[in-house]
Amino acid sequence: MTTPISSPKTPPPLKLDRVSGGVYPRSPNVSVNKNVEWINSRGAWTFYIALILLNWMVLSTVMNPGLAWTYVHLIHGVLTYYLLHWHKGSPIEMDQGKYDKLTFWEQLDDGVQNTTNRKFFTAVPVVLFLLATHGSDYRRQPLGVNLAVVLVLVIAKFSGMHKVRLFGIGEVKYNA
Repeated sequence: MTTPISSPKTPPPLKLDRVSGGVYPRSPNVSVNKNVEWINSRGAWTFYIALILLNWMVLSTVMNPGLAWTYVHLIHGVLTYYLLHWHKGSPIEMDQGKYDKLTFWEQLDDGVQNTTNRKFFTAVPVVLFLLATHGSDYRRQPLGVNLAVVLVLVIAKFSGMHKVRLFGIGEVKYNA
């Protein structure tokens, strides 16, 4: 008499996480920060670039296309500095204050440095700087403004600046 061969039980599939350029399994117990998780969704980077190009197309209808890149770079710099490096917390109520002291940049990829998302968001201002300086024919005033914007944005993204508040500016203090 033969005994039936039972098939081994397969574990449930794990959710996948895109970190450091690869896809790795995520433990089912790990909480996901919904405030920044949308960056990992398909098409997020394409949408981001499309918004930048749309901004340039609108501005280039009313001014020189080369100078329009300078304005796109300045607008992008101001908006991304505020949204990524200044504003703290998460609008998601389920977080229960867990991310109140962290900026969007510090929440991105759970604070892991040198991920593909962080490299992308560091490369965008550099590319905009190159487009703006090339478009303005390296004139002195726009070059200085563009250089200041790209330096502020890139320095704010350095791993050594993670959770650093210069001179206490933007520091969140709670009364205990």
